[in-house]
Amino acid sequence: MNESLRSRYLEVFAIPEFLHIQAKNQDLNVLKIDIKCLVIETKNPSSFCQTGKTQDFLFKMLGAIGLKKSDIKYISININDLDQTLNKYNAKTVLLMDVGLKPSSIQHFYIHHPSNILTNDKLKRETWETLKKVKQCLK
Repeated sequence: MNESLRSRYLEVFAIPEFLHIQAKNQDLNVLKIDIKCLVIETKNPSSFCQTGKTQDFLFKMLGAIGLKKSDIKYISININDLDQTLNKYNAKTVLLMDVGLKPSSIQHFYIHHPSNILTNDKLKRETWETLKKVKQCLK
């Protein structure tokens, strides 16, 4: 509806215009999900979304920086759906666990996938350093 038609309707129904706020470039019907830490992987045969060794290790990693299971939302996405996924959440920090997922904010961190860390001990130090930065960001 264009602005003049909108104004005409408000006038005909004697509705003060200030009662009808029209959002510019926003969808007011979309509520974002609040979460401390959003963990995103792309499709992975050792997905942490499935109960098992990889998921247990993810919780241990994040528990080491003070996060509880209730603080974490973990999801698996297609690599092209990152922006759409990020728009659904109001996350204090985001962990991206695929080299194809690029951080786009200072609250976004690339980190090795738990399944890779479990098979390569050399990744542990780098992962721990990143987790310390995540902990600082959560303060």
